[in-house]
Amino acid sequence: MVAGVDGCPGGWLAVLMEGAGPGAARATIVPDLPALLTLDASVVAIDMPIGLMDAAGDSRPADRAARRFLSQRNTGGVRAPGSRVFASPARVHLDVIRAGGGYSGILESFPPGRRLSKQCFNICDRIIALDDLGPETHEGRIWEVHPEVAFAALAGRTLAPKKSPEGRCARQAALAALGFDLDALGAALGPRRRRWNPDDLFDACAAAWSAGRIAQGRHATLPQPPERDSRGHRMAIHY
Repeated sequence: MVAGVDGCPGGWLAVLMEGAGPGAARATIVPDLPALLTLDASVVAIDMPIGLMDAAGDSRPADRAARRFLSQRNTGGVRAPGSRVFASPARVHLDVIRAGGGYSGILESFPPGRRLSKQCFNICDRIIALDDLGPETHEGRIWEVHPEVAFAALAGRTLAPKKSPEGRCARQAALAALGFDLDALGAALGPRRRRWNPDDLFDACAAAWSAGRIAQGRHATLPQPPERDSRGHRMAIHY
């Protein structure tokens, strides 16, 4: 069993696959990381930064490699494909948050260019939870993935933005071609209101595809070979 995971308003949206592949996938929402870790999955592929730089302003090699990957496959002239890979926090940012500092504390503690985006700050509690696990806890089981990289690999090109009609249709088509029954998965998740969005389901399915490749040893890594951060976490994006 493998799981592809994406954050959602209700917690974590997980798409689980067994040997039968995408056609037999099932979907669930769990409230937090401890619940996620109880899933019976040998590989958990999660759309969340794992492995961090220490100093603010230092970009992760994995993020730079993913941006290059999307730019090199941008055959359709999609605008700013690299912007889909947001700047990950550094460990010093997380230290401020751990100490009780809010977003204002981030703005006060760092000069422009070394601060976090609000988007990134909003998921830092999840990044901290993963970071605090320690590599000895999740090594070999929890892997960082990026849905935009997965979709570009699946389609052979960087897709239009996921909020656009063209991008939404392209993602649905790519997942349907693999055998994912998006209607059935959505029905299993139940009401969407304040719990999940279609984008969350699409991204979790793409992560599940990556998880299957990881389990079979057929995945690729950005960068290759993968690097390690100062705490020993693997710092790479896999697809």
